[in-house]
Amino acid sequence: MTRRKRRIPLGRYFWGVVLRFLIWLFVDLRIVGLEHVPRTGAGIIYYNHIHWLDPVLISGRLPRYNVPLTKIEAASWPLVGFLLKGYHVIFITRGTVDRTALNATWEVLSAGDISVISPEGTRSPDGTLKAAKEGLAYVGRRAPDAWWLPCAVTGTPKFKFSIPLLRRTPVVLTFGRPFRVRWPGGQPQTAGREELRQITDEAMAQLAALLPVAMRGDYAGADPTERRWIELWDA
Repeated sequence: MTRRKRRIPLGRYFWGVVLRFLIWLFVDLRIVGLEHVPRTGAGIIYYNHIHWLDPVLISGRLPRYNVPLTKIEAASWPLVGFLLKGYHVIFITRGTVDRTALNATWEVLSAGDISVISPEGTRSPDGTLKAAKEGLAYVGRRAPDAWWLPCAVTGTPKFKFSIPLLRRTPVVLTFGRPFRVRWPGGQPQTAGREELRQITDEAMAQLAALLPVAMRGDYAGADPTERRWIELWDA
């Protein structure tokens, strides 16, 4: 994928400061493994989705420019929607192939920046990891040189209980090791649905390993050491 000149929206500078202040004000955030985030190159950070705060916290505390995908419904939320629009996110329509959102994501990666993605496609109702869509690998197929990195989120569902009590919500973000995908024959576009499924499952096994056992859900039995399609590396 050809690298394009980076162009960070001006709103990100102002709203980024506002977002970090709000995170400090409302969330007692602990970050583990932030040093694993590569300092250069296009990348995909993917996470378990248990609350609307998840991508906000990940994006707000990453040391590099990144653009999260967020459901289109969030654009109409009071205050949050206003903040997201100014901050710069990619709104995506769930349940369909949103070409506009996909193209915007590939533009982020082509510029050498980071895309923040929820592979499950929606929030988990019980907080456990659900089977991911092949969309994660589909996005990655168009950016074959991009690194991938899992981020496990715990604690955000308690936010609704902490706010009325004027307490900061304890949340932990745990970043795993980055890896690259070994595409079939070195040709990403030849990867069919079965290969995309296998690549996705291997990636999700890396994410599940970062979560408490009770939250691993559909990937409770996944073995993170079985890596046919992915290769771990140190940032």
